[in-house]
Amino acid sequence: MALKTYYWDQRTVSLYKYYKYKFRHPERIVFKYGNAGDIFNIDLIRYLYNETTTNIKDEGNRLLMVGSIVSKIREGDIVNGIGSKGDDMPKNTSLMSTLKINGVRGPLTRSLFEKCGADLSNLKFEYDPGLLIKEVYNIDLNRSCEKQIIFLPHFRDFNVYKNNYPKDIKVVSLDKNPKKIAKEILKSKIVYASSLHGVIFSHALNKPCVFVRPQSDEPIFKYQDYFLSIGLDLPNAVSDIYSINYMTDKETVLNRKIGLKDFYFPKTEMLKETGVING
Repeated sequence: MALKTYYWDQRTVSLYKYYKYKFRHPERIVFKYGNAGDIFNIDLIRYLYNETTTNIKDEGNRLLMVGSIVSKIREGDIVNGIGSKGDDMPKNTSLMSTLKINGVRGPLTRSLFEKCGADLSNLKFEYDPGLLIKEVYNIDLNRSCEKQIIFLPHFRDFNVYKNNYPKDIKVVSLDKNPKKIAKEILKSKIVYASSLHGVIFSHALNKPCVFVRPQSDEPIFKYQDYFLSIGLDLPNAVSDIYSINYMTDKETVLNRKIGLKDFYFPKTEMLKETGVING
């Protein structure tokens, strides 16, 4: 059996194409494994339901968990933690009437659903499920240490920085299994991140994080949505990785305990009855 969902993986290519592009077209952004924040869906679903995933882009009746993918919602979808980028909410009221909305990433996404007339009577949480990385990988935070300072860039930042980084910072690509990202975060005394899930994973693993402004046109809306969900205003971002100042940079930490009890996920039986789990 498999559980129907959707997560963004349009830039993930075969190993052959990955190395071909890196050699011939280094400016082209491709993933070998996938963007950690998006492919976290796979392990989250395995943890919750012990099911594999079927990644479906253009059909509804799916369980949507992690990512800024409200533009991809279709009829009958179960909204369970996804968020908006700010200007991507479908305006189709008949579509909205078919959704079951259990949770959203944050209050800004909730407000957009409200404006579109969505039924929020079943809304149970406003958090990003990426905050469950500790639970999904059974991570012991007591094994944390403070050996390094790392930077988790948004994937589009690589074409701007072009491998030119401060020497005392370890750059960690999000093109990895999320568990490997977690291991790097646990070895850090502080994390700099322009990747949203770099911020989220750092907070979930009790590491201070400094928000670095993305070097592309990545919407700030989604960062603000997340920070508001954990009771924080959007911090003043470091303008770029060259402008870091360990003495004055504003660290953010998760000052509340958020775990599985703070989320809601549909029962397996219901997902089978509705065809979200099939096979």
